Amino acid sequence: MLVQFLKTLCEELSLPIPIPNKEKVFVFPFSDTIVAECIDLEPGVAFSAKICECPKKKREDLLIWLMRANLLGQGTGGCRIGLDKDEKVLTLSLGIPYEIDYRRFRERFEDFVNYVTYWREEIEKFEARA
Repeated sequence: MLVQFLKTLCEELSLPIPIPNKEKVFVFPFSDTIVAECIDLEPGVAFSAKICECPKKKREDLLIWLMRANLLGQGTGGCRIGLDKDEKVLTLSLGIPYEIDYRRFRERFEDFVNYVTYWREEIEKFEARA
């Protein structure tokens, strides 16, 4: 399912078709600055992307603010903001654990990329105020 969806999406956006790595994760270079990982959950799909390096100034305030955004997915469109395993990079993740059609896949992927962009800008603003 995911392979066909990515092929169709790449054709529509004139992007190269991603090749899965050993863990069957498709690394999808959406733009020069946004690289999304797409994982086939069979059924469903998951997306993950790096937002930015986690700021060191007022880190606790930032994390509290981001967790409020995570609450019920209100500020993230159902996605989740988290930290990578080294706690140095903020990430955005979305899991859709059920079958979806291509139209829904594209809409959710587009929303996901838009939230990555949005949160990058918001975190930059937060850093400027800190």
